[in-house]
Amino acid sequence: MAPVNPFRRPLAELADDDFLAVDEKTPYDEVLGRMRGSHAGSLVVTKGGKVTGVFTERDVLNRCALESVGGGTPVGTLMTPKPATLALTATVAEALTLMHGRRVRNIPLVDEKGAPKGLLTVGRLIRFLAYAFPAEVVNLPPRPGQVSDETEGA
Repeated sequence: MAPVNPFRRPLAELADDDFLAVDEKTPYDEVLGRMRGSHAGSLVVTKGGKVTGVFTERDVLNRCALESVGGGTPVGTLMTPKPATLALTATVAEALTLMHGRRVRNIPLVDEKGAPKGLLTVGRLIRFLAYAFPAEVVNLPPRPGQVSDETEGA
């Protein structure tokens, strides 16, 4: 049997099922505390058990740090609404295409009813690809486009 193409692997194999999810009404200071306590850079925001948004470190910097946001502000007013989502059965290739096309770094993974089942981050995806293609990653030059004039070790 031929090995499975890494780009055709289902996201269920690399999804972070230990992800954070909060309701839209959760206060901003509580959300920050959870993110800090879990060392998480993002979390899924829900309403009625369905994904309605994503809240990330970028939201903290771009929306909260630049404006005067009180600790009791509901995260639903600060999140990035209507995020792109994928099913656990979607492939790595689909996730890469979506991340690149929509310029997003976090994709909530959902079931057929829209309930959150995981969170795929760009970091997790990069680690997966580095593991799937170790020779290519190890041999990357420090700067893109760099070409060595000498043979390594000569």
